[in-house]
Amino acid sequence: MARTDARYNVTELRGLACLLLVAYHTVGVPGSGMHVADDSLYRYLTGSFELIRMPLFTFISGYVYAARPVRAGALRVFFGKKVRRLLLPFVIVSTVFYLLQTAAPGSHGNDAPEEMWRIYVFSYAHLWYLQALFLIFAAVGVADAFGLLATPRAFAPGFALALGAFFAIDTEANPWSVNEAATLLPHFLLGVAVRRFAATFRQPRVWALAPLGLAFGLAVHQASLLHLVPIQIGWKSGVALLCGMGGALTLLRVMPSSGVMRTVGEASYAIYLYHTFFTAAARIALVQLGWQADLLVFATSLGAGIAGPMVVEALAVQRPWSRVALVGRA
Repeated sequence: MARTDARYNVTELRGLACLLLVAYHTVGVPGSGMHVADDSLYRYLTGSFELIRMPLFTFISGYVYAARPVRAGALRVFFGKKVRRLLLPFVIVSTVFYLLQTAAPGSHGNDAPEEMWRIYVFSYAHLWYLQALFLIFAAVGVADAFGLLATPRAFAPGFALALGAFFAIDTEANPWSVNEAATLLPHFLLGVAVRRFAATFRQPRVWALAPLGLAFGLAVHQASLLHLVPIQIGWKSGVALLCGMGGALTLLRVMPSSGVMRTVGEASYAIYLYHTFFTAAARIALVQLGWQADLLVFATSLGAGIAGPMVVEALAVQRPWSRVALVGRA
């Protein structure tokens, strides 16, 4: 993947988002991953990035999309590409993940539904993001095809609607991860806006607001994590918006150039798809060998979750069928 914009180290930023994601799934939620205590340092550190991690991924997706947005009359081609890129790997990886999860209970937690068909219709494991991102691309693609986001004046009502959906959409069944799509849509649109209306976002006062919002959001979130205030901060909150948007804008501005992070970022999609297979395998292997030190398990599983998918991608691209089926590339 070529660097997206000479002004910003976007590929490196995507690499950072990958590291945060793999670290989170390495530690896991209670009942999965490393099975560390709720008050452990590992869970605290991964929890500290809870409101930044996926918004950052989605912001980057919006920023990259804005380089080649949908044009009038091109929706069919656009959706065809998104089906290949997102939905085909979603079906294949979800199927394999489910079969492994049910064959080896505990290796990936205990969230597998009894009926297999549910993994394709409802939110499942980490693969919910592909469902949500497809819905986001669909909404933004249609809006762009009709010119509804082309200018700041046209963009503002669309962004306001996205903010309304952020707070309003919270279904109990959550078909096709619609709740998460609504939660992440404003972050995607922010990425689009930063690229599309670059002159506005290069103004010093705009950039100054981002770290201020991030600092305030993080302070409130940290107070919640440390039980200094009797509230829990979830994704559907103003604090989450401040952390997600402020974090994305601030990190975009300050992310340095790095060969290592660029390499990780170039493999970000494969890492997202396959990292859990390798983090679980490394963790289980270490435990079987008697190595149970938290730091060793964390570092080894994290490294496996980054390197393993890179190997999968390198092998997959050697054949046309595997390139399409396993990593969604033409």
